[in-house]
Amino acid sequence: MDQVNGVNGKKHKIIIALLVFFVVAGLGGGAWWWYYTTKYVTTDDARISGTIVNVSAKISGKVVELLVKEGDQVKAGQIIARIDNREILAQKAQAEAALAAAKARYEEVVAGARPQEIEQARAALDQARANLDNAQKNYERMEKLYKDGAISAAQRDNAETAYAVAREAYNAASEKLDLTIAGAREETIRAAAAQVKQAEAALEAANVMADNTVVVAPVSGSVALKAVNPGEVVAAGQPIVSIVDPSDLWVNARIEETKIDRIKIGQKVEYTIDSYPGRVFTGTVYDIGTATNSVFAIIPTENASGNFTKVTQRIPIKITLPKDSPYIFRPGASVIIKVHTD
Repeated sequence: MDQVNGVNGKKHKIIIALLVFFVVAGLGGGAWWWYYTTKYVTTDDARISGTIVNVSAKISGKVVELLVKEGDQVKAGQIIARIDNREILAQKAQAEAALAAAKARYEEVVAGARPQEIEQARAALDQARANLDNAQKNYERMEKLYKDGAISAAQRDNAETAYAVAREAYNAASEKLDLTIAGAREETIRAAAAQVKQAEAALEAANVMADNTVVVAPVSGSVALKAVNPGEVVAAGQPIVSIVDPSDLWVNARIEETKIDRIKIGQKVEYTIDSYPGRVFTGTVYDIGTATNSVFAIIPTENASGNFTKVTQRIPIKITLPKDSPYIFRPGASVIIKVHTD
């Protein structure tokens, strides 16, 4: 009997010891969890983000040459692609010819008449004066014969008409000589100058169009996406390649609204990136969003039917990436962060 009581006593002590252990472990775990949650804010709702520049042509046309592929490193100003420029070069040639013609016309107007043109106008005036003298003498003779009754009134009228025509021809020749000597009028010169400016503008537009057939990288970076192939026709503004700017990358994390008040600018952040398991990176919080992600969602989260389910919203923050790191940070990579809030 004593032996049985001894065994039961030992079992009782073991049970009590186990209970004490679990209570202590639970209290210790709870204390540790309380400490951890008050000292840190963690989330796995984080990604590497960055500035991705879509490079496109400013004009429509066929891609005749694509000089980069995905993964290539490019410099700002480097040629990415070329658009078929044959039609545009023809338009440029036409614009150059039109400008040359407009300049020649302007120079001709400003220079005035050539000496031979003045001599021709003076000779025409001399001839008109001689014709006028002959017509006047013939009219005077016919008038005298008419008064003597030697000719009819019709003959006299014909001579008078010829005299009037000769007088108008003389006046016109005299005016033409004066205008030829005086040169072009001011409004004619202004019109010729305006035609030159118009032709210059047309040539400038053609030059811009020709320049736009060459597509260059606006920033330095890595080609993340090639959207077209040589031979394809693209529209103006259609992306040809996408370039990631490696100097403008960050970790974008979404923090629950119930914890966002603990996040401050400048706080230290430790994080791991799934593509580099076991490696811990450090950064700092440098931007805290002013609105939740749901505000900018394409599909609104509000329920217009009257039913409501409360969902904890998340607010984005930005965290710096290490400078001059040997690691390659790729936009979209998954990240787990731990913000030091103490």
